[in-house]
Amino acid sequence: MVPLMSEREAALKMLVERLRWPVKMVRWKAAKAIRSLLMNDETRSATTNTLIDWLAARQLESEVLSGLGVLVVSPREVRPPLGDIEASINAPSMAADVLLNEMYGTRTERWRSAHSGSAPVDFTAESYFHENVVAQVPPALKNELEYLEEQTQLPFLRQWGFEWAALRERLRAGYTRYPTYFGDFSLQREGIIGQFIQRQGELYRSAYQRTLACAVAEWNVPLHAVVPFSAYGVPALPDLFEVEPAQRPAWLPKLDAVAFDGNDLASVARDLLSREPSDDFQTVLMRIPLDRSLDEFGELELAAYFVGDDFELRENQRLSGGFQVLELDRYQFDMVRPPLEQRNEAGRSGSALSVCCNEFPIIHGYWHDDYYQRGLSLPAPYCFQQFTFQRAQADGIYVSIGREIVSSTMIWHDGWTPMYASNSATRCGTITRMRKSRLATAATRLGKKVGWFVRLSRMEKPEGGFDRTPQTASAFFHV
Repeated sequence: MVPLMSEREAALKMLVERLRWPVKMVRWKAAKAIRSLLMNDETRSATTNTLIDWLAARQLESEVLSGLGVLVVSPREVRPPLGDIEASINAPSMAADVLLNEMYGTRTERWRSAHSGSAPVDFTAESYFHENVVAQVPPALKNELEYLEEQTQLPFLRQWGFEWAALRERLRAGYTRYPTYFGDFSLQREGIIGQFIQRQGELYRSAYQRTLACAVAEWNVPLHAVVPFSAYGVPALPDLFEVEPAQRPAWLPKLDAVAFDGNDLASVARDLLSREPSDDFQTVLMRIPLDRSLDEFGELELAAYFVGDDFELRENQRLSGGFQVLELDRYQFDMVRPPLEQRNEAGRSGSALSVCCNEFPIIHGYWHDDYYQRGLSLPAPYCFQQFTFQRAQADGIYVSIGREIVSSTMIWHDGWTPMYASNSATRCGTITRMRKSRLATAATRLGKKVGWFVRLSRMEKPEGGFDRTPQTASAFFHV
């Protein structure tokens, strides 16, 4: 019989190893479990030692960041001494220094030698690198390097390919393509993909960090001009990290075939709005996965807009809503929200202004990508005449003015899967509700009234066919 302590040690190692699991949501949940063990007096020592040993075995910058991500969202008093962490990092990076500075108020600058030197002028990355970059990492990484190259006229993209090739050769990393082992291969053919991080994705992310290091150390690019771009390697955002999936609201009916039978989109939406609780708040945005019996990859969106009496949608028009990019002074989600310019969307007649905006912190934490893809939708700052404060906690995201809560946003998992279609997100549902008096005041001040944009996204199979294709229908109605 294996001693009980050995079983616990094995289980702990398996848990920490989940920080390399291909599904981002699994990494997030594993990090929460590890943090819980760090906060427990009885398990802290063993967990700390296991995490430090795991960090010491990492050969890729991105994997080191995953380990540090657990510590940065943990209370200061349970973090190990800085010296122990420094000694365990064998793949330093600029982003790792950002996290160390956040936790300990110091930077090591060991990243200055964590690169392969400037790429030869005749270097060309193999075709795999270019063909799979968007499949392995978000387009933002390439876009940011393109921006830096345009601003400095230095070969950031060539260096990225060079660092990737050097890592692949040193680690003898095999090529990875779409992870068919997480779903039916036919789903990919139908345009249904997933939120995954594969081994090659780690190489791309690590090569990105090494490219930034080379730019400062070899090309004399000012550190302050580059370090913000390293933030794309940070895995978790404090505060937002705390949000837990809520229970699906009990008042929401199933969105199955019966719900749509003989009903147009406006009728379905009106029925949903009529069911919400009678209190001081009004729903201003809902994104709801369809029942799996109808469509595993479909969803219904209801979004409130400020409009005039004359507003009409153009043919096939999709209102996109507002978007707020947050540049934070500190590494956190909780903050005073900056102003946002009103962006009216023209219709066939009149214009519409979204009540909500999707928030995207520049330092955002890619473990939370499912929620960013779904949309962190809060009432836009222009809905209020005072500054608002946003905070994240276990049961959702709240916006307040002083002590008054003026909106809440909750997120739930609805038969969640990492798979999603091109016209939808993973099966996360979300509802944002705003204080009724504040909504009415905003509409009066803007000289508008509230209307609703409804969008139904489906992956439909033709009669007698096999492959699903994306289909979208939309409607607009006034309250």
